[in-house]
Amino acid sequence: MVRTIRKLSLIALAATLLAGIAPSPAGADGPAAARALDVPVQSTAEAGNPLVEGWYADPDVAVHDDRLRIFPTTSRRYAEQTFVDAFSSTDMATWTKHSKVLDIADASWATYALWAPAPVFRDGKYYLYFAANVIQNDSEHGGIGVAVADRPEGPYKDAIGGPPISRFHNGAQPIDQDVFIDDDGQAYMYYGGWDHAKVVKLNPDMTSTWRSARRNSSGCWPRSGACSHQARRS
Repeated sequence: MVRTIRKLSLIALAATLLAGIAPSPAGADGPAAARALDVPVQSTAEAGNPLVEGWYADPDVAVHDDRLRIFPTTSRRYAEQTFVDAFSSTDMATWTKHSKVLDIADASWATYALWAPAPVFRDGKYYLYFAANVIQNDSEHGGIGVAVADRPEGPYKDAIGGPPISRFHNGAQPIDQDVFIDDDGQAYMYYGGWDHAKVVKLNPDMTSTWRSARRNSSGCWPRSGACSHQARRS
């Protein structure tokens, strides 16, 4: 839970900075309030907002090698959303751009609308989950894919040659995914569009979903791995 709150806080901050909105200070009077509370006034560096040039949206974040890393969607027309850039910083003021950490040239099934990159590290590998092709029904080809790299800045390559989630399940469009690894080591993917949100267990390889021969008490549908509720309850 602590890791989840921390990640959500980082994502909110990244979205704020990308949008060009300065976060509100903790006290209305800034340094004056700090002096009143007898708190030392510390110098700060200003990154400026937005923190990078260009059109970006939907940032997800990760901390690797003591660097904060932002993975946003390239905010363009669908046909032009064919790659993912990333940005990293050690001080949140100076940012390094990593161009095209993922490109559709490295995911043969993806053609456009490369959305919502979600980074995760496990067992020495860096995984980047993404949605592509914004499918509207099960007859179209696309869904949620996963790419893998040896370094956090990529390049990321399609891990399995196709999307592990390629169909609608219980009305949920396969887009806008994020991945969470629980304290017991079980990984979950949360995703969904069209007013439906789903959660699915990921196998230890991080590239395939948990499957069952029949729907069971965890709420997972056969052959899909799409769960109607979080399988693990606190």
